[in-house]
Amino acid sequence: MKNPSSSTVLVMGRNTVREVFRAQPERIKRIFSTKDPEENAFVKELQEAGKPIRQMSEKALTSLLNSDSHQGIAAELKPRNHPDLKEFLKEEREKSLVLVLDSIFDPQNFGTILRAGECFGADAALYSKNRGASITPAVTKASVGASELMPLIVVSNLAEAVRKLQDAGYFVVVAAVGAEAKNALEFDFPSKTALILGSEGKGVQPLVAKMADAALYIPMKGKIDSLNVSQAAAVFCALYRK
Repeated sequence: MKNPSSSTVLVMGRNTVREVFRAQPERIKRIFSTKDPEENAFVKELQEAGKPIRQMSEKALTSLLNSDSHQGIAAELKPRNHPDLKEFLKEEREKSLVLVLDSIFDPQNFGTILRAGECFGADAALYSKNRGASITPAVTKASVGASELMPLIVVSNLAEAVRKLQDAGYFVVVAAVGAEAKNALEFDFPSKTALILGSEGKGVQPLVAKMADAALYIPMKGKIDSLNVSQAAAVFCALYRK
């Protein structure tokens, strides 16, 4: 078997590979595993489903993925087509949630936000190609496969993309703190909502934050008065769906 090409999509980790196999089995081209199919029930299941298995050492798999967090298994996937914003907005949606991610570079946070979005039925995640993490095996593992299951819209200008969402009828809210922010627990989310989330270090860039129709905060009751951005994303998504 040849090694994957530079354009290949690689995902790693037991749960991630399992979720992709469950939801989109046709996309799996082959499996890389440190276990023989006769030693591992899941690898055996993949083999019986007709997926080629390439067995390799822990060291070789780590080198292939540039990560040692693979849990002994990875999958090579057929690339998928992501919609651009214009294509996405052509489809009529009465109820829709779009996550707008600004400067989320940490792979763990980026992936966990996508996981929360997919779990709560977000229609897409939108981010700037210059102001966000790339979709790497680490991001996909953190997302438990969500990065391969939900639409991802990559734009060159985040502010312009937010304006287009507003023109298409989306009410834009930004996660923020300050006197102008409203309590998210008491907020009635419009049926079409775009939620802007920024990194914990830089937050949302001022130009984009000013475009929001409302700023929301999550009230805290404990001694620790903050959530990380991925935890906040899950709370906001759940509140939208309540």
